Amino acid sequence: MDAELADYRLDELDRRLAAMPKGVERDYYAGQAANLRGELKASEKLLRRALEGLRASRDARAADALETIADDETKLYRYGRASRAFDEYFAVKAEKQGDDSKADVKADSKGDVKDDAKIVALLSQVKPMKVTWHGAVRLPMTQNAIGSNTAELETNGVKEHWLLDTGANYSVATRSFAKAAGIRVLPGFAATGAGVTGIENKLQVGVLPSLRIGGATVRNVAFLILDDANLKISAGDLNFQINAILGYPVLQALGVVTFAQDGTFEAGPTARRGVTTVPLYMQRLDPVALFGVKDASVPFTLDTGASSTDLSVRYYERFKDAGLGWKEGHDEAGGAGGSVKRTIFRQPRVELKVGDRTAVLKNVSITPKKTNAGLDELYGNVGQDLFRDFESVTFDFRQMTFGVGAPRAADAAVAR
Repeated sequence: MDAELADYRLDELDRRLAAMPKGVERDYYAGQAANLRGELKASEKLLRRALEGLRASRDARAADALETIADDETKLYRYGRASRAFDEYFAVKAEKQGDDSKADVKADSKGDVKDDAKIVALLSQVKPMKVTWHGAVRLPMTQNAIGSNTAELETNGVKEHWLLDTGANYSVATRSFAKAAGIRVLPGFAATGAGVTGIENKLQVGVLPSLRIGGATVRNVAFLILDDANLKISAGDLNFQINAILGYPVLQALGVVTFAQDGTFEAGPTARRGVTTVPLYMQRLDPVALFGVKDASVPFTLDTGASSTDLSVRYYERFKDAGLGWKEGHDEAGGAGGSVKRTIFRQPRVELKVGDRTAVLKNVSITPKKTNAGLDELYGNVGQDLFRDFESVTFDFRQMTFGVGAPRAADAAVAR
């Protein structure tokens, strides 16, 4: 059943679970599936119920259950509880290794878990984020120099174009902008990797008491605070400074968010919905959907902050013998903290099916090796080159659907 979880074949998993007797095994897999579906409270309840039996039998999956519980709590903005779940995770790892030194276990743990645990520990005293509605959210969007959508927001009297980024696990600010915008920087340091590049960035965390987004006021917004240079995108001739990113947690709190090609960002109950929808899932703090590739339905992360789509080593391994006209080349991928030069392949034409709609992407990069980043785990990271094929795209974090509007005319979608 691990294979069904890894490939988001949850309907198949449901059928297998229905035939299983009640008990630890069923609760564990049902809890993991609920997490992927965004059913966070159900996931935590099921995994807590399974945990006692897993720990009693010294089953290695006890640590996996606790890592998922920590993720559930993080997405519920209950950072203190997430931090305690991570403490349990490291304790279980120590028990499994017969080593009582949590520090040693932390050093040996995979980097992303260690980084996630440190971030929520620094945020442990921050109250859960809440949204108050005063009216509709309908803001004009513009594209920045790297092809990402931004909206102008004002906080503490400071106006700034914020990148609207479903691929950002937290909202992010540069150190200079945080000071000007009234973001309270909390003591301590952590680190995190940057998207496709996997570059580690040293950071602090902070909290903004109140952020007005159109007709919504979001309170207790958690931020990652990076040095200004780490949010300067440098690749080839491009040098561009990002100062503020509105990340997944705020977008999820708004419930429904729509990015329309008429240049508007909408959120909340009045936001327009997609004409065609598919289930929306989560890979920890990244939105995921299954898209059709040839005769397969495979998972991709959905990243409104990415100007283009990157296909992963899993895509490479699955389709390398499919005769898709790949050509070897090199590129430079930019992200927070810098850029990396990569040997890649390019596929001249990629068709991705979103429900009964088809998006056609051109000259898409394929990474043939692991990058030690989230890109490795699924089939790729989908960016603006897919989203621009439709009149709008909608992330509904309440009903957990990803929707697209009507297809755009080919000449309009290509004009980028």
